[in-house]
Amino acid sequence: MIPISVCIITKNEAEYLEQCLAALKPYPFEIVVTDTGSDDNSLEIARQYTDRVYEFAWIDDFSAARNFCISHASHDVILSLDTDEFLRPLDWDALQQAVEKHPHSLGAIELFSYFDVDGETKHQIVRLERLFNRRYYHFVNPIHEFLVPHDTMTSASHIASASYEAPVSVDHVGYQGSAEKLQQKAERDIALISAEIEADPQNPYLHFQLGQSYMLMRDHENALLWFRKAMELHPMPGADYTLVLLCNYAGILLDEGQVAEAANILSYRDSFADNKDFLCLSGRIWLRLGQPLKALPEFVQALSAPKYSLSDPHTPSYYIGFIYEMFGKRDIARTHYENCGNYAPAVEALRRLSK
Repeated sequence: MIPISVCIITKNEAEYLEQCLAALKPYPFEIVVTDTGSDDNSLEIARQYTDRVYEFAWIDDFSAARNFCISHASHDVILSLDTDEFLRPLDWDALQQAVEKHPHSLGAIELFSYFDVDGETKHQIVRLERLFNRRYYHFVNPIHEFLVPHDTMTSASHIASASYEAPVSVDHVGYQGSAEKLQQKAERDIALISAEIEADPQNPYLHFQLGQSYMLMRDHENALLWFRKAMELHPMPGADYTLVLLCNYAGILLDEGQVAEAANILSYRDSFADNKDFLCLSGRIWLRLGQPLKALPEFVQALSAPKYSLSDPHTPSYYIGFIYEMFGKRDIARTHYENCGNYAPAVEALRRLSK
């Protein structure tokens, strides 16, 4: 068996910590917890699940805290989690095989990130590189940290250029909670990211993350401001964060009726032609531009697109039905609406057609 240590940093999140640790308990992980200054009962909860509990004085640097935690693990293979991330049921044998097959690579785990919109809970699916061998990688960046190779310890030729999809899924609830708690989290992140932008003003990723922090505060005006700045810096086509940026940037613009600017994201189509989220967004933009014949192929392609993170799987069928209804093809429209099951917009459309 390849031993694996799960490393967690925490501060004042006792409400989530026990659920996080309990989800790990059925598996033979070593659990390492580093507390960065809690004044609740986080330390007591952590010690109920592991004897590897450490304290680290917070220095406004998530990477420093994570690297400290990793250094206290007994094993080289590390799975890094946050307190508000709860492991889903895991196939331990599949995880072992993945680690053995990719000894020098970064494993990207699947994150189901939940958030509330108008009283309804939705989720976004992303992959983050969190499974790795500490002999080859460490965390960098004070916030929104990521893994990079050790320059002096490992030859670049030994490091795979691409990550692999690790068979690990977690539920992330950090974007839920009271408005006050989300405000505090966003304000902390804004201060740290703003300092990073001063040091690296041409980095579109940092501008994107600052926009995300304002999104968390439901401040769409400032979110759009920073998303625009990120777009002006030409984010890398194909990057996971770029897709989220495009969807949030264009989504706000569509809500505000600024359709012409939202159409800027269409230049990224080739990079995300296999993604249901992007294709549905593209189709919505063409519809708002009054060009349903350009919108229809986008939704048709979205039906079989293999990737998605946010769109309801019934969205393409609904919009195909909507376009056929626009053309007066009520029977075809009804068929596509019926394919949507209990999808609320389709149910309303069928009610409309029945009148």
